[in-house]
Amino acid sequence: MTDIIWGNGSEILSSDSFVLNVTHRKDGNKENYSDVEKIKIVDADIPGLPQNQSDWNTENLKSCTTDAFLKCEIDSRNESGILLAKVSHSGAGGY
Repeated sequence: MTDIIWGNGSEILSSDSFVLNVTHRKDGNKENYSDVEKIKIVDADIPGLPQNQSDWNTENLKSCTTDAFLKCEIDSRNESGILLAKVSHSGAGGY
């Protein structure tokens, strides 16, 4: 079963990574997650973000994730402590 966290996107770190202010965690997650996590996107379903990852840049990532309520399905944590995750917009007020 996949660990899932939700929260609001904040600082953009690169064309495919950002900081998530974690507000919710799925019951039954195998790992513990802090209130602020760095996320590297391995797959995305985010309106406004180009389908082709080679077209991503810091500006379009910022416009699609900053202050947006996002769902992150965690694949793993890399050696730098960054979470590798599938990221999608979460429904208004829902998960």
